Amino acid sequence: MTAEHTKPSIVSRRSLIKGVASLGGGLMVASFANLFGVRTAAASHDRQDDPQLILNLAATAETLATTFYYAALTAATFELEEDDILYLKLALDAEKYHLDFLVANGGRALTNQFYVPANLLRDPALFVQVGADAETAFVGAYLAATRRFAELRLDRIAGTTAQHACSEAQHLALIREIGGFAPNNLALPLPIYYNVSDAVPTLAPFLQGGQGFIGPVIAPTPAQIAAALGGVKSDPTQPYTKVF
Repeated sequence: MTAEHTKPSIVSRRSLIKGVASLGGGLMVASFANLFGVRTAAASHDRQDDPQLILNLAATAETLATTFYYAALTAATFELEEDDILYLKLALDAEKYHLDFLVANGGRALTNQFYVPANLLRDPALFVQVGADAETAFVGAYLAATRRFAELRLDRIAGTTAQHACSEAQHLALIREIGGFAPNNLALPLPIYYNVSDAVPTLAPFLQGGQGFIGPVIAPTPAQIAAALGGVKSDPTQPYTKVF
């Protein structure tokens, strides 16, 4: 991967960037190996995830995502500008929308409590790093889900998971924007997983804890999410399953 492209005008105007600037080229796929121990999917092509496993893992990831964005909005100690707060609120609302869809279609999160890096809400560099890595993982997992549902000839649900991948890619771009990095640096989202279950090592520290992680942190309730959003809502869109 090429080196990161930063925007000096953003770096100079955002206090958040004081911590992020030290990342340099750190927002790369390679950082997954350092933070989360992600393995490649090359050895797992023969494994065949079933739909229930995919839905459960996706629901778990979305519950983690709502926890991440809710915590950022309600407990971060570093400064966020108004447009950054709006970005995070819209991301939180979208993740809740994704989760509601998955639950309505039989998905069940494996847990409602997570472990997080100890300085996540105090260190803006770490916040951007973890957010970008997590969203890259979510995109990759939904691309893998789309591949598997297409393989199973579940075309409408495949179309919907493709929608979810597009949404997570937007969140990745906005996290990069908050960090002062060019948001649209990728010509295509990164295909880092072949099966959704390949993403389990990414989730493992958030589910089990580990060195440098604290918790558990309880996922927010729908009422808590609504309060954090303060009336902000994404534009209403229908999932592929309801359109076709």
